[in-house]
Amino acid sequence: MFNKSNERIDSLLLGWLSIGLFFQLAGILFNNDGSRYATQLYLLLFVPALLLVLKERIALVRSHQWAAYLFVALAAWVLLVGGAHPGSEKTVWHWFKVVGLLCLYLYAVAWLTRQPQRFAWVLGAAVVVAAAFAWLSLYYQFGVLERSLDYDVLRQQRIEKMGWNGLADLQHPIIAGLYYSVFAILLTWLFVHWRMTTGRAILLALAMLGLIVYVLFTFSRGAWIALGAGGVALLLLTANRKAFSLLVVGGILLVAGAYLFWPEIQLERARGVTGRELIWAAWFERLDSFWLWGAGAGVDFIFTFPQGHYLGGGDFFHSHSLYLQFWYQYGVLGIGLFIALMLSLLWKAWLCREQPLARLGGGLLVFAMVAMVSDIYAIFHRPSPYWVVLWLPVGILLGVQRPKRPASND
Repeated sequence: MFNKSNERIDSLLLGWLSIGLFFQLAGILFNNDGSRYATQLYLLLFVPALLLVLKERIALVRSHQWAAYLFVALAAWVLLVGGAHPGSEKTVWHWFKVVGLLCLYLYAVAWLTRQPQRFAWVLGAAVVVAAAFAWLSLYYQFGVLERSLDYDVLRQQRIEKMGWNGLADLQHPIIAGLYYSVFAILLTWLFVHWRMTTGRAILLALAMLGLIVYVLFTFSRGAWIALGAGGVALLLLTANRKAFSLLVVGGILLVAGAYLFWPEIQLERARGVTGRELIWAAWFERLDSFWLWGAGAGVDFIFTFPQGHYLGGGDFFHSHSLYLQFWYQYGVLGIGLFIALMLSLLWKAWLCREQPLARLGGGLLVFAMVAMVSDIYAIFHRPSPYWVVLWLPVGILLGVQRPKRPASND
């Protein structure tokens, strides 16, 4: 009787978490009110995650994996810097809340990976919503509002929202490009792992077309490069016939696109890194003042472009590289722990590459690591699209079970 009751509780919590994860992934698109989105996450994701933690007594933390230990060490360092560093922004309770919610999120994602079929359906439902909103945004912007498809106009008016009733408003083209790129990788994973019929393949191709066109029209070149890197990593980890076919088709499309849009590609290349080199140079000039202990949790890296530059007069508040920004805020130990966490998760993805979810986590993590070179300003903060970009693959890989070593014959 006790075992049956325990199974019913587990089933209830897993169903509750599944709904919560779906809202966390896709709710950004169909909520035009940030407070409503936050309320949904608290009720549908964080509450059941907390109940599961209390029930299971933090079993995942005791799973004896380096990645889990490194994340705990990183979270502890963030709390220490947030509470003890005199330069840190906000109070220590703010950082406890942020780290606590993040731990619950990772725990929820990791636990759901123990039910791969259920988890895949949650991801699939989120992909359907994302692809639908990508197409709706393109239709509304270019069909209803009749925006021009001329390159110069597209480049100046980069897409970042649907434009109707506040829905699917990501508030910045870079964020929009990164967010929708995640779903393009998820869709690729579904294609190479699910059994395909002709009708299903056509639907997936249409969904992918909408996602890719949307990402292209954000003109977030960091998202373009990261999406290519993450997609290739996923396909190489998968290494089946469909994966190799996609690599060939993708290569052909890339060559054809380069031929057709060579003048536009040259214009993009001429833009360089759009002033980031000056911000990065200023970061290195100030390195002596923060390299050891950092400047404090949540502190802005303020840079003003010199007069005469095409961005002159504008103030920027982060270093336009997550790695540099994290070092600036948390010092050499903080960035060291963060990089060690990323490498340990990549290694785990490689060791567990026979498992479909490990391949997905590896591809998404490569995407995030490349994107963080030039984009993403913070990862320890309230729930946002950046949680989908980085912490989703971290949670997946924390939850994946490493293959057991064969028993010794001795």
